[in-house]
Amino acid sequence: MDQLMKIISLGNVFKYLFLILLAAFFFLPLIAMARFAFQTIPVVSLGLDNFLQGWTLGALWAALTDPGAIATTRLSLTLAFLTILVTFVILLPIATYVEIFAQKYKPALTAITLLPWLVPPVALVVGVAATFRPTVPWFLSNPLSLVPFYVLWTLPFSYRALDAGLRMMGARTQYEAATSMGASWMKFFLRVIIPNLKTAMLVAAVLSFALVMGEFAFASLLLKQTLPTYLVVIQGSQPRVGFALALLVMLISALFLGLLVNYLRRRGVKLNATGI
Repeated sequence: MDQLMKIISLGNVFKYLFLILLAAFFFLPLIAMARFAFQTIPVVSLGLDNFLQGWTLGALWAALTDPGAIATTRLSLTLAFLTILVTFVILLPIATYVEIFAQKYKPALTAITLLPWLVPPVALVVGVAATFRPTVPWFLSNPLSLVPFYVLWTLPFSYRALDAGLRMMGARTQYEAATSMGASWMKFFLRVIIPNLKTAMLVAAVLSFALVMGEFAFASLLLKQTLPTYLVVIQGSQPRVGFALALLVMLISALFLGLLVNYLRRRGVKLNATGI
């Protein structure tokens, strides 16, 4: 018994040590970013006597009033909204149909939604650009051409959230009950599926929003000035302003995800590594 208690105690020590190391891995870079962005004293001159001196929010104010930051943030928000809208318009009817009428095709649909993450962004962009640039050059010259790429990029997360919601609500059983009462497919979809999928749609929307607001590869390869690509530019010309803006974006994204997790827990939804 004493030996077992020693093993349990040693396991607790390793668990808390791991949690401390994990917290340090995540928070120490954020603290370093905050010190660089908001403290004017160089790190070589920093000591215990002046550690609390020289802190200012001037870099953050400059970031919030920067015309380039405002324009690229507006574009990224527009891309995120359109990505979420297009994803729901395309994916929600397909996922619902497969769940109710063709469950044997669910493995194939799951595999298809994973394909965008198997193809590197460079290969995907080069292939699409080589196909569409000679025929429809206006498509790639428009910043909104990023929307199809982002829809593909968010498919694995969006589909799993919607699929989990459809399974939890028992879509097939509810469809049989609705049709037995004379409801049409469209009425069933609008009055049963969508109201019962609000939580799953919220999860898919927040995950898509976070991915689009942080996506760099597609925008950089297509030479589009979104918020992530502008962060690289401004960090080269105004490092403190760029780091202040990057820190703000990360904190806002973490806040949204934290509020989502808290909302789901209050509704009794359990989260795990594979889905809801």
